[in-house]
This record gives sequence, structure tokens and C-alpha cells, in this order.
Amino acid sequence: MKRTPYAVDFLWHQLELAYNEIRKPRYKELVKKYLFDENLRKKAETLKDKQGRNYPGGLLEACASQASLLMCMYDNYPEIDIDLLLTAVILKLFCSLYSKKECFERLKEYEEIIPFLFKKSRKKPSVELSVFDSVVKLDNKIFLKLRRRRESNGT
Repeated sequence: MKRTPYAVDFLWHQLELAYNEIRKPRYKELVKKYLFDENLRKKAETLKDKQGRNYPGGLLEACASQASLLMCMYDNYPEIDIDLLLTAVILKLFCSLYSKKECFERLKEYEEIIPFLFKKSRKKPSVELSVFDSVVKLDNKIFLKLRRRRESNGT
């Protein structure tokens, strides 16, 4: 595929819906700095997802999909910290614009977000980390199976 089959505006809208669900002001302000920066958005639209959507816009597509899955999951499990999860999935997109060191420096004041973006910094698993990892894996698995189905059907 040469680029995401979804309209980029639709994908940004999905992430903005996720942003609107974040209630904690500290996370909301952090995400706002990245999500509404037009220069960063343009750059993010070109990123590939290394796990499956290996085309421009693939990472944006993956993060929008994962954010949507998280919001659906939250309906059934309101005990999870959805603010933390949505913040992490949105920042995953924007951290890809920087080196790991730069990303870490930008987010080091948010110690609770670091384990989502840097697996080596995990000390103990939490419900939220398990949910985050599972949603990323589920989204990728669904994408890959659908891609195989499309390829076998010739579409």
C-alpha cells in the first residue's frame, strides 16, 4: 500500500475524540501541545507503523484505531485509568517524531507515562500497561488478518 486508505482528517478526528475524553488537566495540556501543532501533525502523517502498517500514515492509522479500541473498552471497565491510556497512545504517535532520548527528555516529568513508551523502564506490570499492550497487539493482529483476507480475495 502506498499510504493509509483512510482520510487523514478522519484519523485526526478519531484522535481528537480521544483527546476530548481525557479529563485530567495535566494530561490534557500535555497532549494538546502535540496534537494541535500543525507542523507536528504534517510530519506525523508521513510516519509508518513498523508493526504492520508499513506505509505513510500507518502509524497515525494505528494510533487512531488503538484509541478507539481503548474508548470502547473503557465502557466495560470504567476502573481503568483511561486518561493515562489515551494520553499514552496519542503520545506514542508524536514520540515517533523524535529520537528515544529526545522523547524521554520531553516526557520525563510524566513518570507514569514513560513505561508505556519505553518498555525497558517498566518495573511492575499494571492493569493499564497490560491493557495498553493488549490493545496494541489486538489492533495489529486484526489489521494483519484483514490484510491477508484482502490479498487472498484480490482486493
